[in-house]
Amino acid sequence: MPYAMESFFLILGRISGLFLSAPIFSSRMIPGRVKGLIIILLAAAMAYFVPVHYGQNLTTPAYFLAALVLEIIIGYTIGFIAYLVLATIQLAGQIMDMQMGFAIVNVVDPQSGTQIPLMGNFTQILALLIYLIMNGHHYLIQALVQSYQIIPVLGLSLNNNFLDLLVEMSIKMFVIAVKISAPVLVSVLISDIAMGFIAKTVPQMNVFIVGMPLKILLGMVTLIIMLPVYLWVFGSLFNQFFGYVDQVLLVMGSR
Repeated sequence: MPYAMESFFLILGRISGLFLSAPIFSSRMIPGRVKGLIIILLAAAMAYFVPVHYGQNLTTPAYFLAALVLEIIIGYTIGFIAYLVLATIQLAGQIMDMQMGFAIVNVVDPQSGTQIPLMGNFTQILALLIYLIMNGHHYLIQALVQSYQIIPVLGLSLNNNFLDLLVEMSIKMFVIAVKISAPVLVSVLISDIAMGFIAKTVPQMNVFIVGMPLKILLGMVTLIIMLPVYLWVFGSLFNQFFGYVDQVLLVMGSR
């Protein structure tokens, strides 16, 4: 296979992996044909100015297929790091829903085609807007281009440092989700405590009927008050996880 054609297909594989997991790029709202055309055009453009380095020579078709699979894994990992931010924010919204009483109210997420809770969908949309304002999709393409300077073809290294970094990011994902949902959790907890005192002092009052609308009201008011803080937090999260992209690339390229 000619070198130019070989480089094109390898770049196509790495871009395809990115489009499988990265926010916006993996959206089901983009038709498959349009997505395929964008991948091919990006691969063709990158094949002209991105030097593809080889860790090993592709002497046989088996080596080429193995290299293509590894390229898809590399692109998928780059997009997955950014997706973790959206998953963290969506998890925070889901925790809010459970405490506010919206756990059974699900809506269809147009990005993934799955059902997610109401507040989870709201916080995810806010996060996507921040992601686009920060040009996060441009950063991922830039990281993909620069990854060829760090990870050559057939040079992927999935060592213990890579697994430790994934575990660290997963742990932070749950911790940050609880911290984001903490204001709503505290306000709802205070209302539950107040309803407990009222139930003891005024037994005639139906606390369940009064408590459910009260928790929803307090949760919504707290969310509106904390909205400017949440926008700043979401931006900080994307900056932090974009730093993780650089770390993951360095770890995957190390021997």
